[in-house]
Amino acid sequence: MKKTIGAVERLFPMPCPLVVGGTLDQADALAVAWINIMASTPPTVAMGLRESRYTLELSRASQSFTVNVPTSSMAPIVDYFGMVSGRSVDKFAATGLGLSPSTRVAAPIIDECPYNLECRVTDEVEIGAYVVMFGEVVEVHAEEDVLAEGDQVDAGSLDPLVYIAGSREYWRLGEKVADAFSAWKGVVPPE
Repeated sequence: MKKTIGAVERLFPMPCPLVVGGTLDQADALAVAWINIMASTPPTVAMGLRESRYTLELSRASQSFTVNVPTSSMAPIVDYFGMVSGRSVDKFAATGLGLSPSTRVAAPIIDECPYNLECRVTDEVEIGAYVVMFGEVVEVHAEEDVLAEGDQVDAGSLDPLVYIAGSREYWRLGEKVADAFSAWKGVVPPE
């Protein structure tokens, strides 16, 4: 039997990347769970940030941001980036994370994150207390050891950190259960 639990902001699991705004000389990052791909042509990311966030201010100034996918072992660092304001401390100096220049946008990428998206800001929409910022993905970086055949990312090798809203927990992914776009053939026999 199902129970109604109200209108909540929970979809399971949620990605938990570190989003960097600004430039190599003045950068800040924060953990963002309210983020996802919104379109494939052009490839577009949308993320929801509170207006007060320093990373939002820097992303607006540089008209760019990067989405950096941490591994599950980086959970304590990701939590730190989500809890401490970049207005009062240099989070990169405090944690030892390194930054490298992006190839197509001003915002840098995080060296220790094995998968990075360079995004050019294309639009903003205010929704309640949040600003939803849209960014076109203009380049992607991936460590070679997380790539499988055909430059596809191997989720097991990437071992991305995910967030469970509500219970406020970080998790890692489990095992593969099926191949998308063909698993349906076992539900209804092909004609």
